[in-house]
Amino acid sequence: MRAFALSFLLVITGCAHNATTVIVDQKIEGPKVIALDAPRTPWVVEIEQSLRKSGFKVLRRASVNKVTEKVTDARTEEYRESATRYVLVVSGSAPMDSMHRCFAGGYDFEYLTAELVDTRTNETLLNVTGSGYSENCPPMSGSLFGNITSAVVNAWH
Repeated sequence: MRAFALSFLLVITGCAHNATTVIVDQKIEGPKVIALDAPRTPWVVEIEQSLRKSGFKVLRRASVNKVTEKVTDARTEEYRESATRYVLVVSGSAPMDSMHRCFAGGYDFEYLTAELVDTRTNETLLNVTGSGYSENCPPMSGSLFGNITSAVVNAWH
C-alpha cells in the first residue's frame, strides 16, 4: 500500500512544471508600480490581487496614451507611451468551463508564462513558466500564481 501511495504521489507531482529564470540580476529601485499586459480572465485577476497584496500598484494597461512625433518633413512616427516602466506580460491556457475547473476554484494550466519587461531598455528581466494545477485545486494544488508574485517581489530592492 505504501508503494502505491508513493507511486500515486509521483504521478501527481510529475505532471507539474514550474521554472523561474532571472535574466537580469540587478534589483529594481523605485516604486512598486507595474502594468499588466494580459487577457482579462479570472486567473489574471488572481495574479493581480496577489501582486496588490504584496504592495504593488497594478495598472490595467501598459499604455494609454498615443503619441505622434514628426521626425522629418516626410516622416511621422506613432507609438504608445508606456504608463509605467515595468510591464508584466502574462499568457496562459487553462480550460474555464466547469467540467475542467477544480472544485475549490483553481485551474489546470496547459501552460502559464509571465515575463517582467523593462520598457525603457526593452529587456526581459525575468521569466516564470509553469503548467499543471494552480492554487485552490486540492489535493493537487500548485503554486503557479504565488511563483509569479514571488519572482516579481524578488525583482525589487
